[in-house]
Amino acid sequence: MNIIELFENAGIYNADLRSFSSEDIEKAKKQFEIERSGNANVAPDLGQNLVLAMENYANQLLFLCNNRILYNFFSKKNYSRNRFISDHPISSSKEDVRVFMDKFLSKDLDAILDDYMANNRFDTIDDLLEIKEYLPESSLEQLSNKVSEKLDYAIQTVNGSLHPSAVSETVEFLKYRSFYVLVSHFRSAEKDEKIRAVYNKVYNLHSNSVLRLELMNPMISSLVNYNAVDYELNNLFRKNKNQLDVANEKENSASSSSGFPGWSIAVIVIVVIRLILLMVRLSRA
Repeated sequence: MNIIELFENAGIYNADLRSFSSEDIEKAKKQFEIERSGNANVAPDLGQNLVLAMENYANQLLFLCNNRILYNFFSKKNYSRNRFISDHPISSSKEDVRVFMDKFLSKDLDAILDDYMANNRFDTIDDLLEIKEYLPESSLEQLSNKVSEKLDYAIQTVNGSLHPSAVSETVEFLKYRSFYVLVSHFRSAEKDEKIRAVYNKVYNLHSNSVLRLELMNPMISSLVNYNAVDYELNNLFRKNKNQLDVANEKENSASSSSGFPGWSIAVIVIVVIRLILLMVRLSRA
């Protein structure tokens, strides 16, 4: 649990909140005791940290509580935009927010991001990175390293012995558009080389038609979402995607055209048989 979850559970927030009263402080303290009584894993200094934030960093805390992306991320809620519409928005400098998060939330931020990376929840991370200017540099650097580790793992894992059935348990993330969007947040020449290495490893498996359908084609479709530093690498991924789209379109057209004559022939056969039976009946009559 982090201080924003504790704040949320304490029910302190209201739409017109501009500062914290002594009653709000007491709510935070009481809620901390409730949480501690039901969960021994709650950090012993959690309540103290929330009170410190409310007393000495009120503006930064209020800013975070009025920011939809940050508040939903740390409170683990999914409030709609309407929850954050206010006639009196709270402002705070990016540097002040970064300092606040580094002091009170950086460990929780890193732990949550590690969990999301391990479980391939790249969409959620991408949402947070829409406001990465408010995140501590140390956390962004750690996330960038985690992205590199993910690519290194793919380079090591993709080889001739990779079975199609093992893709979902190992390198499923290479098929996700959101993964390449995430890597783009930390684009660099080094990331380009890792992406190129992964692509080459997968491409060299193209002779396996089952693996191609399982991994190669979805990866080609998603790779165009990586914004490489190397312009030629972007061109390569776009060219491959266009070729794949053309091939898929031809295959779909062929399937459609081959299916139609079969249906037509069946109808014609039925009509001919009925005509013959009709003619037989008429001749007997």
